[in-house]
Amino acid sequence: MIAAQTIVSVTLASAAGTGAGFCTGLIPGLHVNNLAAVAVASSVSVIGAFCSIGTVLGCDDTALLVACFLVAAMIAHMFSESVVATYLGVPSTDNVSLLPAHRLAKEGLGHCAVRISADGSLCGVLIGLLILVPVCAFLGSPIDAYSSLRSVMGIVVALLSTLLVISEGFGRRRAVGRSLKGAAFFFLSGILGFIVLDSNYFAATVPDVPWMSADFVPRSSLLLPLFAGLFGIPTLLLSIGPELGRVAQSTASTVEGEPRSVRPRVTSMEVLTSSVGGVLVGWIPGVTSGSSATLCASVVRGSTPEGGEPEEAARFIWLYSAISSCGAVLSVGALSMIGRARSGIMQAVVFFMEDSAFEVHGLETADPVCALLLSMLASAVLSHMAIHGVSKSLLMRLQGVLCSRRTAVASLVFVASLVLVLTGTRGILLLLSATTLGLLPPLCGSRRINLMGCLLLPICVTFLSG
Repeated sequence: MIAAQTIVSVTLASAAGTGAGFCTGLIPGLHVNNLAAVAVASSVSVIGAFCSIGTVLGCDDTALLVACFLVAAMIAHMFSESVVATYLGVPSTDNVSLLPAHRLAKEGLGHCAVRISADGSLCGVLIGLLILVPVCAFLGSPIDAYSSLRSVMGIVVALLSTLLVISEGFGRRRAVGRSLKGAAFFFLSGILGFIVLDSNYFAATVPDVPWMSADFVPRSSLLLPLFAGLFGIPTLLLSIGPELGRVAQSTASTVEGEPRSVRPRVTSMEVLTSSVGGVLVGWIPGVTSGSSATLCASVVRGSTPEGGEPEEAARFIWLYSAISSCGAVLSVGALSMIGRARSGIMQAVVFFMEDSAFEVHGLETADPVCALLLSMLASAVLSHMAIHGVSKSLLMRLQGVLCSRRTAVASLVFVASLVLVLTGTRGILLLLSATTLGLLPPLCGSRRINLMGCLLLPICVTFLSG
């Protein structure tokens, strides 16, 4: 049983993590994995701080408190990042493909997108908690289906990648052409992924900035310019234009004088699909929330990544958020059963808990697992209350700030500066290359998610060749 002092300590660590994660989600360009990287880099100070807190509260498991702080931050970040994802980077024209949240923002329904995302994230956490034990029992001990799955993991990843690409043309005109276009972007991003993950680029001899004293940049650090260039910077660049201010000035659409609102109807199909998507994110390497949601949306009626109608966009936002948070919960099971960390936060948890009572390959040491799950649930509830506690008028004011050209430019400078400081010349060169590629899909009317080939293709080749 978990001691009362430990419960109090875990609760306070979770509350602190919720606050930290909620704040990182509101800062454009800052990912929760950056928080994990900072925590690992300053591990001595972090452990010292939590050790002092644990001593005061009567809890001697410092590593567990740090882990609870990190997972709570991860969940809270998922809630608050929806505000930035909805209002920042809305394209200034309709000549580029729109993300579902941006589509609602241009319809004056951005506040609905934020709250729908919060609802989906909370439901995803609850779904993940409900199916955690059955999933662990099936994929881990005693059935151990993951061992059999691992022997054909390359084929599984290849199949999922193929479905991701060809889903571009499902139910649409010129389906073959659209799928071929998506395949081109998938393979181009895959080549870039090979350079980062499988080549010696991380140790390339290049003139570097003075503070980069090492002869290499950790491969994990190069993921920052890779993803920022493929997904973040292009979105910001496309939002800078003469029509940007109109988005900030838009008000909620009205129907017969009443404020218009959208709210997706959640059925058992959405719950089942979120569960499957969460398993893919939590257990299958290289599968992200976006790619999993895109795959799952093809089987959910009235839900498409393009979100042509507000109702379709709202349904996809809920599905994406539910899959993200469900996958986060199930990743705890993957870590405990097979020792695989499927995110930067989980890798940080392994780093801090490797010398603690936490063990993998089973749920025999259930107390640490329960503490992590409790932290996730507490963070989800607190974050959901915070999002729904924000008034519509405040969200509209945030829209005015985030949709401004000044904020977009400031975000560009911040991300580029972060890349330069952390990865030096190698990172900047990679950022420029990734940005060039990242601009092409939205301008060509293709899905940005095809750029996840940067992870899926190298992982697929690694498994097939091993």
